[in-house]
Amino acid sequence: MPTYDEVMPPPGCMGLGITNATKVPGRVTIENGGVVLYDSGEYEEDISGMTIKVRGNSTAWKTKKPYKIKLQKKADLLRRGNNNKYEDKNWLLIRDEMLYTKIGFKLNELMGMQWTPAYEYVNVIFNGDYVGVYMLAESVRRNTSCRLNVDKTGYVFEYDAYWWNEDVYVECSRNIPMHFTFKYPDSEEITEQQISAFTDMIRKVEKSIDDGTFEDYIDVNSFVSWLLAQDILGNWDAAGSNYFLTKYDNTNNSKVAFGLLWDFDKIFSTENEWCTAHQGGWFYYTYLFDYPSFVKAYKAKWEEMAPIVFDELINELDAFESSETGKAFDESIVLNNIRWIREYEPVSQCVQNAKDWFAERKGWLADAIEHMEIPASIKTIENNGSQDKDKTIYNLQGQRVTNPSKGIYIQNGKKIVWK
Repeated sequence: MPTYDEVMPPPGCMGLGITNATKVPGRVTIENGGVVLYDSGEYEEDISGMTIKVRGNSTAWKTKKPYKIKLQKKADLLRRGNNNKYEDKNWLLIRDEMLYTKIGFKLNELMGMQWTPAYEYVNVIFNGDYVGVYMLAESVRRNTSCRLNVDKTGYVFEYDAYWWNEDVYVECSRNIPMHFTFKYPDSEEITEQQISAFTDMIRKVEKSIDDGTFEDYIDVNSFVSWLLAQDILGNWDAAGSNYFLTKYDNTNNSKVAFGLLWDFDKIFSTENEWCTAHQGGWFYYTYLFDYPSFVKAYKAKWEEMAPIVFDELINELDAFESSETGKAFDESIVLNNIRWIREYEPVSQCVQNAKDWFAERKGWLADAIEHMEIPASIKTIENNGSQDKDKTIYNLQGQRVTNPSKGIYIQNGKKIVWK
């Protein structure tokens, strides 16, 4: 079995993590009804077999572990035909007993994000021991034929609460405990030149959000799509909800964009209020919602999606409940509950829980978005290093600021950008 050490965050940081995760060599087979659909063969480095390790952060602390599989030879574990379009070495075994990830991935597709991971539900036997029902899914990777389509000179990166557990990261200039880490290039291959170029790009994005020129640097549609999806789901998790972003190449022609939705452990949680990220969270929405164009874009996305998104999600769940896979999932969850001494509900109840949430959520969101105010334009002033005592500056939380850095503040009851 793969091993790891649990690790607490350093002072001032957040999250439970793991370190020293071992990659155990082995063999993986996939069977259906006694028919072998795939066999990696025994482990032989770069030739056959696979390695497996425990993945995740706080989820890895739980008794039932999530895993990452790395094949030694590319293959499509989901068996989608005979061509090599979907082949990759990297695959995940994700916990999804309540169908939250299924719902999230369907919403990801409906919102038109860059890529939606493909998956199948499977029963996993590990070293002869049944360890439960899992979602076998594609991992977040650059793969121009079937996953995130990013040029070799581009980036797939994460706004990451667990940056402190990574070898390479780039600091965010905001006074918050999250920074940027890399999915592509990975930390073992990224060069100092790429890190420098990325840092310069991030600083330009941050400055553009301060001075209102953000539309030149970020894909606004992907930003509002990601956030509206989080609001539809009522995601309470602001720091661990995995902000995966991309920049297609290293030219000025490509913009920073959200790649996909990920991490749905805490959806259906912010009843009668915005998702946590919308309320400030750990990202830039606190700033972006101060701009009329961003608020208008968010409202427009809602008007586009509201007539279809809830019905489509419910149709997806109804179809799954009546499918052979849905019936097999019900049988598997019984075995899963016995194995882990849990009481996960059958598919029918998971579907009903989601329907109940969407019925309430649609009405609340329609009212909240209708009454969302479009802010007036923000005045911009130059930071000359001094202040007039009669023009005291406050931050957006109402606290007096004696030495303002760049950002949005309140002065004489009006919002300003301090450059």
